Amino acid sequence: MEIVRVFWSVLIIGLLPISIASAKDDCEESTVSAQVPQCAEIMRKAADVKLNTSYRKLMARFESQQRVNPEQGKVFMGMARDSQRAWIKLRDTNCPLEATDIEPGVAASIAVINTCIARMSLERAAYLDGIVPDESGVSCPSTDFNLFLNSFAESSAVQRTFIQRPLQFLVTVDAEPEPRMEKRTLEDKQIKYPLMPDRAHREADGLTLSVKEQSGAKATAILNKPDTDYLVEYRFVLGKCWMLSEVSDFAI
Repeated sequence: MEIVRVFWSVLIIGLLPISIASAKDDCEESTVSAQVPQCAEIMRKAADVKLNTSYRKLMARFESQQRVNPEQGKVFMGMARDSQRAWIKLRDTNCPLEATDIEPGVAASIAVINTCIARMSLERAAYLDGIVPDESGVSCPSTDFNLFLNSFAESSAVQRTFIQRPLQFLVTVDAEPEPRMEKRTLEDKQIKYPLMPDRAHREADGLTLSVKEQSGAKATAILNKPDTDYLVEYRFVLGKCWMLSEVSDFAI
């Protein structure tokens, strides 16, 4: 009986983020082997809820962040759906392997499979949560571009939230017979923040931030250093809020 207690204590620690409080307490204190299948089912269902929540949040983030590029958003959402369907098939065919040393269909076999499903579902949920991190706690500073730009420059959190992913990045490359612009597509993990220095750093480095142009739902800001070749352009597009869509670094 003590083995059962230890087994469930270890399992429940891993499931704490998604466990239902009353069910967790009951299972944690359980010393009755007959309760193991019931606890395994409770934990599987709780893990399913967490997995479905993480998946829905990911789809919502793709939809929200790709408003300025609907076709790209559709592609990413399609990729997420295909990936999730393939993963569920993998999980549901993989977990029965963990119960092959137990008579199929008996309570112990079902408990082992449910425990495996719960574990894999939590791992998958954590994986989905790490794709396009959710910055929903940061609201749009303003649809007035000048006010938005001030907030964008001062906050890395705002920058992380209001950029289009993947971000288009143009950089000047030294080449013959003359330098050329090379376009790169940066995924979220490749983007280094801050993308735009705040006022204190601009003043320390002698940089000037200004609005180059704004027309309707498009705007461009420039960061430059007078009397040098340092020049960076930031292009924004307006949806429900302004979003950074492209950065062009003209300095060699």
